[in-house]
Amino acid sequence: MSRQVLLINITRMGDLVQMGTLLQRLQHEWPGAAVDLVVDQRFAPVAKLLPHLRHIVSFDFHRLVDESRAQTKDVVTLYQDMVRWAAPLVEARYDRVVNLTFNRRSGLLTSYVGAKDIRGIAAPKDGDVTIHNPWMAYLTDVHHERRFNHFNLVDIYALGGSGIGPFAPLSLILSPDTAQWARDFLASHAGAQISWVAVQVGASDPMKAWRPELFGQTLAALSRQAPVGYVFIGTEEERKAIHLAQTTYRQQGGTAPLCDAVGKTSLPQLAAVLSQCRLLLTNDTGPMHLAVGVGTPVIDLSVGHVDFRETGPYGPGHWMVQPDLGCAPCGFDKVCFHHACKDRLVPEQIASLCLHVLAGAAFPQSITGARIYRSYADEDGLGSTQLHAGREDSVIEWYGRFWRRFWFEEFTGRASQVPAHPEPAPDWAEALAVLEHLAPLAKKLVAKAEELVRLTTRHPLPISALQQLQRDETSERQQILALSMNTPATASLAVAMVRDTHNDDGSELTELAQSRLGTYRRWHKRLQAVASRFRSFNRAQGLVRRAGSRPLPMVRST
Repeated sequence: MSRQVLLINITRMGDLVQMGTLLQRLQHEWPGAAVDLVVDQRFAPVAKLLPHLRHIVSFDFHRLVDESRAQTKDVVTLYQDMVRWAAPLVEARYDRVVNLTFNRRSGLLTSYVGAKDIRGIAAPKDGDVTIHNPWMAYLTDVHHERRFNHFNLVDIYALGGSGIGPFAPLSLILSPDTAQWARDFLASHAGAQISWVAVQVGASDPMKAWRPELFGQTLAALSRQAPVGYVFIGTEEERKAIHLAQTTYRQQGGTAPLCDAVGKTSLPQLAAVLSQCRLLLTNDTGPMHLAVGVGTPVIDLSVGHVDFRETGPYGPGHWMVQPDLGCAPCGFDKVCFHHACKDRLVPEQIASLCLHVLAGAAFPQSITGARIYRSYADEDGLGSTQLHAGREDSVIEWYGRFWRRFWFEEFTGRASQVPAHPEPAPDWAEALAVLEHLAPLAKKLVAKAEELVRLTTRHPLPISALQQLQRDETSERQQILALSMNTPATASLAVAMVRDTHNDDGSELTELAQSRLGTYRRWHKRLQAVASRFRSFNRAQGLVRRAGSRPLPMVRST
């Protein structure tokens, strides 16, 4: 009997498309595996475009949330409804459940279905949330140190839900009828011979959307250099922004044909329309991933809190444009009153990049206000990006590369084939001072945790001693975290330790103490590994600390 896997992915359309590599990787790991998918019924049509799925199991999770918030039904009744619906999933006895939705509701479903191998968030009977699999845990850490994350969500899904394997691009399956409908639809607007560029002006979050008038200026500039037509896609809610882009386009002298597909396609039809286009110019959106899945090149305008390394187009041949600002990308909780990032992108330069992709024209020169990247598959078979224009902050560039290799090797147990940075970190001396200062503190914290484990095994329990030791342990952990967050050489480790301390798994006191001890030992081991790599620069290159350099002020604590 073939292995059975259940995937749970119930939030966004783009997330569904982005798990395409995971679906292929599962077949590489377990040839012939039967893979089922739990999905919100709104996105079931997209799920039908994905390969390697046996069953698509849909449920109105959107209604579940709405009714819960409106209190039209009590919570117990709502979850009883879901339990009745999910009963056949329990009976299937899956070998693995992979939860790609990071909320408590999906965690409850994951635990209810059950499997020997659970990956992602689960919610045991005590109602708490635990995360299974290091890649899935890493995904929850990304937003804390996202400047240094070099893993695309596609690869995190694939590595966490399955494992290492050959590079596998995203791919969607279009029916012949749907593909023909798209050809006929576009031909009805300007004939069959025109080259179409798809344009997504809106976004689900206004923070992620470039200014509509700048879209219009870009399209007008491109129309003066290339014989193309424009297909506007999006939802009716984005109609006002689309109209402004079109009006600006005409005011700027644009004469190329416009095709309005807004609200006129199903999701499969939209994918088919995108397959007939030579380019998609877009904000970070679900349709961007549809375009990738049908093989259409993408230019992704990454503004606001969008980080293309996390959610940008996956696989070779796509382009990402990011504003050259110290605050870009901003945090998800950022309230911005100036949106200066949107004004940094120059329409004429974006038009030149479009022309480069469409007609092989020279790559735009003298790029100002932005960084331009191109996507590719790296030496480890993962999606990556390469800077083609603009300059990166040297610290962000160095640590992004460092942590990419470190976490890959930490979680896979394999040596990364991506070359390490040949030079030490720009803050090498200061970072090494922090690492050396933390080493004895980490060892001391491990010793405290070992003593806690020993005390929990005594009968009767030494309550007072346990309480005092726990207070000491908490105080020392807080000190260590403050020190660790002081440099990018240790901040990522600190974030992982914080998450691990909230991921203690156990019901008995000794089990909880042992889990905490495992967290500290793991952190100590990682700290030693990072310190060793930093010292290797000293040995290999004969580096010495700069004259007059000293540990960071925070390091001088007792």
